[in-house]
Amino acid sequence: MATRITHFYHDSQQLPDPAPVLGTSFDIADVHVHDLAPGQRPVVINSRNWYGKLESLYIRLTSIGAATKVTIRITADANGDVVLIPDTEATLATGITTATTGSAMFSIDLPCFLLESFPGNGTLYVFAKVDAGTPTWSESVLAWSE
Repeated sequence: MATRITHFYHDSQQLPDPAPVLGTSFDIADVHVHDLAPGQRPVVINSRNWYGKLESLYIRLTSIGAATKVTIRITADANGDVVLIPDTEATLATGITTATTGSAMFSIDLPCFLLESFPGNGTLYVFAKVDAGTPTWSESVLAWSE
């Protein structure tokens, strides 16, 4: 009989206050920090080695103005230099009744590991920029599985 494979899904939601204001270039001050270690089994948390599969990223922007696209980058360090997910662009979907709020969903689907040698092990840094304007980055949700 085949072995059953089970996945455990987790999410990390960030609702920063105050929310960063995005521009047309990446800025280390405009970052959402996602600590993925609390969702792991205690034995993994103690060693701070994070293993999992990054599944998706949801972004919500408010007061989007002229912005029509958002580009994200996910790194293992706060300076944005240890890149895990390179620049990926999506078109913002606006609300049906509120055109000033936009959102984007990114499918990642990437097995990933963060060992003790990685800076901020278990913590990922999501950077974003837009094609025009200066919208407010009000929410991000990073989903992952083990």
